[in-house]
Amino acid sequence: MPTLTFEQELLNTPHFDYRQERDRQEGPDFAELMGILNYNQGLVEFADSKAGSLILVNSLLIAAVSALPASGDLGAFKFISVALCSVAVYYCFQVISSRESKPQIANMRRKRESDDWERNDFLFFGSISKHKSGSEFCRAFQNSHTDDRQESMLQRAYVISQIADRKFAQYKTAQRITSAALLVWVIVNLLPFVSA
Repeated sequence: MPTLTFEQELLNTPHFDYRQERDRQEGPDFAELMGILNYNQGLVEFADSKAGSLILVNSLLIAAVSALPASGDLGAFKFISVALCSVAVYYCFQVISSRESKPQIANMRRKRESDDWERNDFLFFGSISKHKSGSEFCRAFQNSHTDDRQESMLQRAYVISQIADRKFAQYKTAQRITSAALLVWVIVNLLPFVSA
């Protein structure tokens, strides 16, 4: 017989009202915060995956264009197609290597606010590794307040959503360039038939 999870057991309890229980809590619960974080992190991973697939498409397109004969006007079209594919691959690599932008030195207020919430960020490895030892990290976690941890989780979700937004914008640019390269490739393939 399969074991029920806590959530499944609550759903099977007719007198338990999840909405009432949630409304009694002060602020969002941990599962809700983790859901927000995980959703945005999933979008970042999805953008990376799409960019990897687009690199493959551009690589195949470059190989297909390279196999065509370089006679007459075809050479210029081949060059344009390969150049566009190369630019698209560059944008795809920008998507994959995209990361959080550092605060500007001129904007010290933002840097100070960043330091405040990062002190209570117990999810990001960069913030955790700033502690001198594991026991210091444990003490910091135990001494932190729930409100501060919730705020840091929401701040982290915001940072991750900014990264996802930047990645999808770069992916969209790469996708448009790939479409243009594909159009040039189609023209290169149709030119011998139109010229005849």
